Order: sequence, then structure tokens, then C-alpha cells
Amino acid sequence: MINPQYLNLSQFDPHTRNEFWEVIRECLIELHGLPQFEALQRSHDLRQQIEAPPPGLNSDFFYHNEPFQVACDMVGHQLDQAHYRPQYETILQRHGW
Repeated sequence: MINPQYLNLSQFDPHTRNEFWEVIRECLIELHGLPQFEALQRSHDLRQQIEAPPPGLNSDFFYHNEPFQVACDMVGHQLDQAHYRPQYETILQRHGW
């Protein structure tokens, strides 16, 4: 499920983009059980790659992804989103989404 608030996120202010990455970090910690430092490092590394694509590539499409799915892809383990929906919704609510 793609939340409409994530569409065209690349055009949003830096605060909104930071919140997107915070949601990913919290998913890594709360849903996947990663230690805080590892979640921070992984999300930081991926963000650097996404926001500095090779010449000729546009990374805006990345922000069409659901943070839940991005976190799953980052750890290589797909969680059942229906099962984790209440926890994920709590994370989103903390960020005003």
C-alpha cells in the first residue's frame, strides 16, 4: 500500500524528507529488531546513495515507496504488513502521518 503522503516526497521540504527516513529507522528498530546504531547507519548509507544517484539517474522515484517496505528490503526479510499494521501505524502517527 502506498500512502499518498509519500508521493512526490522528493519535492517536500527537508523536514518531511527527514521524517520519511525516521519512519524507516523506527521500522528497522521496532519491527526488525535492529540495534539503534545499526539502523541509523544502514538508513544513513542508503539515504546517501538515494540522494546522490549516478549522473543521468533520478532518484525521485524512490520516495514513492512505503517506508515499511523499504525497511524490509534493507534487511532482506519481508514482513507481513497486515500483521504489523498496528505497530506500523503507531510509528506513522508519531511522525504525524
